[in-house]
This record gives sequence, structure tokens and C-alpha cells, in this order.
Amino acid sequence: MAGVYSKERKRKLEDENRAFQAEWEGDFFFTKGKKEGTALCLICLETVHGNKRYNLNRHYTSIHSQFEEKFPKKSKIREEKLQSLKKSFACERSTLFNAMNRNELTTKASYQVTEILAQKMKPFSDAEIVKECVVTVCKTLFSHLPNSKQILDEVSKLQLSDSTCMRRSQDLAANIALNITDELQQSKYFSLALDSSTDITSISQLLLFVKYVSKDCVVKENFLGMIPMTGQTRGVDYLNTIVSFFNERSIDLNKVFSVCTDGCPSMLGRNIGFVQLLKKHLENDNLLSFHCIIHQESLAVKFGENFSCVMKQVVKIVNFIRSNELNRRTFQEFLKELISQYGDVLYHTEVRWLSKGKVLERFFSIRHEITLFLATKEKEYPDVYDFSWWLKVAFLTDTMCIMNETLTRLQGHYNNIVTKMISIVFSQEQKLNMYIEELSNSDYSSFPSVKTLFHENPDESQDVSDLIKLLTDLKNEMSLRFSDFRKYQEPFRLVENPWSITTANIAHLSVFGYEARDLKNELIDLQHDTELKSVFEEKKKNKAHYEFWKAVEKDKFPNLIDCAQKILCVFASTYVCESTFSKLKFIKNKYRSRLTSENVENILRISVSSQPANIDAILESCERFRHSTSTNVS
Repeated sequence: MAGVYSKERKRKLEDENRAFQAEWEGDFFFTKGKKEGTALCLICLETVHGNKRYNLNRHYTSIHSQFEEKFPKKSKIREEKLQSLKKSFACERSTLFNAMNRNELTTKASYQVTEILAQKMKPFSDAEIVKECVVTVCKTLFSHLPNSKQILDEVSKLQLSDSTCMRRSQDLAANIALNITDELQQSKYFSLALDSSTDITSISQLLLFVKYVSKDCVVKENFLGMIPMTGQTRGVDYLNTIVSFFNERSIDLNKVFSVCTDGCPSMLGRNIGFVQLLKKHLENDNLLSFHCIIHQESLAVKFGENFSCVMKQVVKIVNFIRSNELNRRTFQEFLKELISQYGDVLYHTEVRWLSKGKVLERFFSIRHEITLFLATKEKEYPDVYDFSWWLKVAFLTDTMCIMNETLTRLQGHYNNIVTKMISIVFSQEQKLNMYIEELSNSDYSSFPSVKTLFHENPDESQDVSDLIKLLTDLKNEMSLRFSDFRKYQEPFRLVENPWSITTANIAHLSVFGYEARDLKNELIDLQHDTELKSVFEEKKKNKAHYEFWKAVEKDKFPNLIDCAQKILCVFASTYVCESTFSKLKFIKNKYRSRLTSENVENILRISVSSQPANIDAILESCERFRHSTSTNVS
């Protein structure tokens, strides 16, 4: 058609699919190039693009025309020259490859050392010490070997300067974060645990942990990030920070179905707390929110005035002994002379969950030594001579040891399933009734310290009415708490034994966004499936009944499986945050206070994350590898 310009697509060289011909080796001294569609001249090692006979012939005749005279075609000397050039090229390529491979292994070793240092939360400046130790060990162990010098040369190439290790930690942390982000983007839902604490430089650090189900149906718990809160720490500040955090990583915050926090007003405030604001932001009133079950258990153990004054006096005596250096040294020597069970008293720290019980246990165990020591110091504490006061100390000691045992069981990764933690707390609540009954019947088998005190003082009155009142108050306090967990105690048992719950119980799980009718129908079908019940019994025998849901058919019970997986993903406590704060305090101490929040987060991610970094993937993305230029290892 006239006046119309038709532009055809220009043909590319790679579209021609030209192959290298074997006879070109003998004709033009070329071999197949590294890249597809190229040929390499064996004489000058220059690459020619385009596997065309014309291109190779032009290069050969214009640059190496003298070869045709010295080495005529089809002659023996030409064949020998060709083989010599091919052998020389193969040798050079092998040497280059080996050098590159050694540098890659050296770099990999550098990443591995950095990963170990980060996991152990050690300063990266220690890496040079590690290198010095390795060199010394190699000199000693391999000095008799013929290749000992080669071994030392390879070790000396390790890149372990503090700045290098810092960059390595960034790569490792970025790889872990990328993997977690990818899994969260693919997951259908996840739950959050978050808590904040102030580091040594007065920066409030917000820790985020996430629990989700991966595409291979494995429940995973991972460290999501640490966010420095440089300004205020109100509920709206937490919300804006977290929303921005998820948006930057392209993670859909609408997938969150459960949040666990500590009980501070900025988190659980009725109107402007973070959880309430998050519900409004997501327009999801069914978002589950839990107050850390360990924190609630700790708050429940509050003494009335009658017993709190006893604890204050214990702390006062402990502080008198420990706050003065001379008093403490004298007391320690005094305990040695008496061959005491312990060598010192313990300071009380209010924020530590187990501190109160441990302080009381130590104090009561060396009560006789403490009384004698105070007498030698002529320090008047009339209470230490009062039996009723010691009776209260003994009872507090036993009570706090019982509560500490419960708190200890609630901690750790082996009890991180919400149903297990609920069972531990509510069983403790029932035991309090038993303890009250035992005390009423003068049975002190559950209170060894009280029993010992009565045995040492048989003439004293065994009036335990105050002790019973304290236990009653404790039981009442616990019954008022845990309302968030009490509501779902029965429905959550779906993951432990789906044959132990009723359709009325399962209807409460409609809060997850499923129709109650569908959940009831699927539960009835499941409970009448004898084959699945035998699978469950087999799993239960091997204590793997939580893995039962992997064997359930997704097509038949889609809603029940989703509910079970969500229950397994629920955070019941912020224990992971608290334990990470301990690591944060260890990493960013007074000697490393200038560490940036970014570097602290990288170290925490490597040391806390349940899945390690993929070092091989990191190496594949490296453009080149270098060895260390340091020579001060001799």
C-alpha cells in the first residue's frame, strides 16, 4: 500500500543458531568459545562473535597469515602446533578456574566464620583473632606435611577484617529476610508477637516475630524485624511504624489474624491502643488479640499488704548485706566458715519473672546464717527473731517456687503451642484449690519450707489462716485473668484431639472468618471417619498428633484444616521477644554502644532466626571473589 512504511524486525545474530564446525580448528586454529555463538582463536586468544566461516577466515588471514606459510595445511607440523596450542589453552583455563574456585571457597569460609560469630553474638573484631588462631593451629598440626606452606597461604587469604565481616553479616541477614518475606507473601495468614524495650542508648526497640504456615504445610516461627522507635511510643506510633514496615516489604497486613503483646496501655488500650487501632485500620473486628500469658501469670502473683511488707523486709536485709562491699565480703567468708549450702544472697530484680522466687528460696535456705550475721553486725531487724514473720517467708518461698515452676514450663520453644500453655495455666489454677484444702487439713506436703519451719519449732502455733487467705486471693486473681484465653480454651482443642470437642465448641472458631455451619459439617464428617481416627491414634502414640493435620485431605476438610493451622500459629506469649531482648542487651552493651540499629538487627536476625542463610545463593550473586591482602599472619 502506497504511503505506508513497514519496518521489519532486525534479525539478531543469536537467532541464526549457527554451530561451531569441528574442521575450523584445523583450518583457522579456532575452538568453541565460552559463550554460545562465539569462537576463540587459539593463537591470540581473541574471541570472534558469529560462528561463520567467513568471520573466522577473515581473522585468520588478516592477523595470522604467516601461520599458513610456517604450518601448511594437512601437514604434520600443523597438527602438532594445533595440539600444542590446545593443550596450552586448556592448562591456562584450568589454572584460572582453580584460582577462581579457591577464591570462592575462601569467600565462603569468610561467610561461615561471620555467621558463627553473629550466632554467638561476638564482636566482628574477634574474627582476626579467629584467623590468627587458625594459622597457629595449621602451623602446629600440618608442619610435617609437604604442602604445609600451601595450606598456610590459603588460610592467610581469609577475609576476616571487622568491616568485611560487617558486610558479610548484612548479606547473610538480607538473605534470611528475603526468604522469610517471600514465604510470608505466599502464605495465606500469619500471626504476630511484638514487644518493645529500651536499649543502652535509650532507643526504644520494637521487636516483631511472625508465625505462619509455609507452602509445604510446616508451621514456622521467625524473627521479622527490629524497628527503632526514635520518637513517642503511643499506640498510633506503633501502628504507623508497623504499617510502613509491611508496606516497604510488600507484605499484606490483612493476612494477620492474631496479635500477642504485653499488657501496657499503648498496646492494649481500649480506645487508642495499638491493637484497637489495628482492628480499625484493617476493618477487622474479629482480629484475635492476646495479652502474654506468662506476663498475666506473673501479674497474678501479687501479695496483699500483710505479705508485701514481708517481701520488702527480705529485700531490705539482702540490700544491707550486698550493697556494702565490706559487709558482702564478711558475709561470704562467714558462710564459708559455717560450710553453708550457698555462698551469697541474691539481689531482687522486679522485672525478672523468676527473681522473687529465687531470692526467697536462697534467703530461707540460709536463714540461720543470716540471723547470726545480723547479730554480729548489731543491726536491728526484729522480724528475724519473730516466728510468725519467718512463717510468712517460708510460705512465700513455697508459693513462689510453685509459681516459678509454672512460669518455667510456659517458657521455651517446646511449649510454644497455645493449647499446651493454656492447659498449664488452668491446671495451676485448679491446683490452688488442692493447696487450700491441704492447708485447711494441716497437710504441708506441698509446702516443704513451712513444714521444715514447723518441725524446727514444734511449740509454736500452727495458725495458717493468713496463708489460706493469700492462696484464696491468688486463686481469685487468676480466675479474673486469662479471659482472652479462657474464651477459646475448648475450641482450640481441635488441634489436640478433634474427637474431644463438640459442634457448639467449633462454632466459636467462626471468628477466623469461616461459616459456623461449614465448620460443624466438616467436624461431624471428620469424627465419623474411622480411617482418620486410626491415623490420629498412631500419631498420638508417637507424640506427633499435631502433625495429624498434614494427613487430612484438603479437599474434604478445607475449613477445619485452616482453623487447625491458625490455632497452631497463634502466639500465646511474647517469650520470644523477651529472650531476644536479652540477646539485644548482650550485643549492644556499654562496650559496643555505638552499634547502629541496622547492624544490631542483622546480628539478631542471624542469631535468632530458625532458618540459616543460604550462603551458596549469596556466592552465586557475587560478581567476583577476592582474597585477603593482609600479610600479618606469620
